[in-house]
Amino acid sequence: MAHLPLMGYDPVLTGHVESIGHGIGDNNDETGGLGLPDVEPTFSWVRLAQRVPVRIHIDTLPKGVELVAGLSASVAVGQ
Repeated sequence: MAHLPLMGYDPVLTGHVESIGHGIGDNNDETGGLGLPDVEPTFSWVRLAQRVPVRIHIDTLPKGVELVAGLSASVAVGQ
């Protein structure tokens, strides 16, 4: 189960994990010690030691919620 609170909207979206991709490190132009490609962190106030892309399927989109490019969300994945 995944919980997705969106900035600017009250309802918390729910979904489930569809897939997990390959990980990436956090420094640009070099390969990390674990063989992961490195990527410059986007936020200076958050330490992004390693990022792993996770595809989340949103179960139900509440009325009035519009998903657009650039929208910020925090995702919590659990049981």
